Amino acid sequence: MTDSSRQTLRLIPVLVVALFASTSAHAESVLPLQTWETDNGAQVLFYATDTLPMVDARVILDAGSARDPADKAGTASLTASLLEEGTTKRDAKAIADGFARVGAQFSVSANLESTAVRLRSLTESDWLWPAVDLMAEVIAEPAFAPDDVERERERQLRAIEARQQSASSVAHDALRRAAFGDHPYGHPTQGSPDSVKGINRDDMQAFHERLFVARNAIVVIVGDLDRKQAERLGERLTAKLPAGEAPAALPSVPPIEESKTVRVDFPSEQSTVLMAFDGIPRKHEDYQPLNVGNHILGGSGFASRLMSELREKRGLAYSTYSYLMPLRAGGRFVMGIQTRSDQVEHALSLMTDELSDFIGDGPDEKELADAQANLIGGFPMRLNSNSKITEQIGALAFLGLPLDYFDRYTDRVQAVEAGEIQSAFDRHIEPERRIVVIVGPKGEENSARHDDN
Repeated sequence: MTDSSRQTLRLIPVLVVALFASTSAHAESVLPLQTWETDNGAQVLFYATDTLPMVDARVILDAGSARDPADKAGTASLTASLLEEGTTKRDAKAIADGFARVGAQFSVSANLESTAVRLRSLTESDWLWPAVDLMAEVIAEPAFAPDDVERERERQLRAIEARQQSASSVAHDALRRAAFGDHPYGHPTQGSPDSVKGINRDDMQAFHERLFVARNAIVVIVGDLDRKQAERLGERLTAKLPAGEAPAALPSVPPIEESKTVRVDFPSEQSTVLMAFDGIPRKHEDYQPLNVGNHILGGSGFASRLMSELREKRGLAYSTYSYLMPLRAGGRFVMGIQTRSDQVEHALSLMTDELSDFIGDGPDEKELADAQANLIGGFPMRLNSNSKITEQIGALAFLGLPLDYFDRYTDRVQAVEAGEIQSAFDRHIEPERRIVVIVGPKGEENSARHDDN
């Protein structure tokens, strides 16, 4: 990296902060986005920036684990990992060499709701277009060679086995199953050993044919290109994809009907405790009041109420927190703690009391002002690199948020009132109707059982 490039990178956070200040003063757009559709129906969002002679391109498909076929949990994750293993024209080494030859970075991953294919390249034509064409081939023409399928399946099984060695991962997987039940959000993204062993090459080919289509794709382009170049890039990235159709929307997440406690024996010194309550989809009008309220209750680390009450005043834990899971089809609100096993019930009682008090009384004005300042002050840092901007624009498009979301963010957070937070929590979260997951050692207070009462 040249000295001038390093200097440019150091200046990006300053420039973004200055951009926000300038935007506030002149009502200019924070991220002026250009949008259009490719000839075969893919949605494109483009943000032009000339800070570096580079471009970040991301293709996002509604092809996450929520789209796994029944009894085939892990299909999305396995399909994503196999894209890089070979196309109908070249093997994994040729793909890696192809990107390395032009200095491009490439990756693929699947999560709960989507599969994302990412490219970072220099904008000079001799470097950019070979990388773009190779990315298009990888997305549209995977080989799913039998040897590659078996190797990636074994790799995914080892990853699941490694995940089962982490109390936190075991707890979060158990929470997904218990809190979402039979909804497509209810199984771990990587699947289970049994489900992954049952996935075959035909399953992945069918998954790819159904979901890797242009009308199910969002293309995000951020970089030093003009509109004509960006249009060309969008077309070439998706040209090999059939137009197809986007899948039907997922069913709405049902409310928690009955409280339940799930206990999982785990050989650890402490217990990991998670509590899930009803939540909201990301586009819900109460998102910002809940977001600001969560920041005060347990989402701001050492400044949160949970940290103050359970860690600082009572010494029950090193870490305790809360977060929203606002997905497309619904969500949950989650509180968590790691504590000594003989303190689990006491910690649960205190966390529930804190939640009830928060719903009953709401935040005070100082808590609200501190949370708003923290959220607004931290927002520019979420956009301080092309990679982060690409990620944020991709999330905006995938979740169906308005294009002026970034412009209105500061004003919307600043406008949240204490009573609005209290009302939103009261409407959506009932402290006594919850899913509790306890992962820890077997003992007098943590008997080895799954308790569905």
